[in-house]
Amino acid sequence: MINTILVFLFLIFQSESDSLISKMQNKFESINNLQADFVQSSNGQNIMQGNFYFSKDENYRIELKNNTIISDGKSIWNIDNKRSKVIISNIDEDPLAFSLKEYIYDYPEKCKVTEEKMDKNNSLLILDANQANLNFKTAKLFVNNEFIITKILFEDFTSNQFEFKFTNINLNTNLSPKLFTFQNDKEYKIIDLR
Repeated sequence: MINTILVFLFLIFQSESDSLISKMQNKFESINNLQADFVQSSNGQNIMQGNFYFSKDENYRIELKNNTIISDGKSIWNIDNKRSKVIISNIDEDPLAFSLKEYIYDYPEKCKVTEEKMDKNNSLLILDANQANLNFKTAKLFVNNEFIITKILFEDFTSNQFEFKFTNINLNTNLSPKLFTFQNDKEYKIIDLR
């Protein structure tokens, strides 16, 4: 009887450690930084594209045609280069805040999770929200064979669909820490909401 229970527990532990989520989490832990091109679309229409940079501790930078968004994990600088204006806010209070870590660690614990193998090089992780306090009803994470998210497709509670697609992904490159801080090298109007 004890042997049967031990075998059962081993199988459960083995399946959890072999899960797509655990492989994604292990990969995420091995990444010091990444850079990628991205396209964001809403209901099938491209609404923005640019460059995405990420570093440990939730540092990120999004470069768009006329805007740059920088986060050090605590604050967000939303820089309007065209109008020479910067709005600074706390990350917890900014609806535009983005966190890869939440999709990989936090959201799976708060959702019903389904894993699907799409083909030999790609998998799909579906997160169905169990809690109404999440900002989506369903999130689909498309993951390549290196366990890196290449696309996030989510649907909100009003059936709007949003997609973030990452291409030309480069891992562990030599990114300068200056990328994740605001450098006021010209005259910007600063609006600090912190």
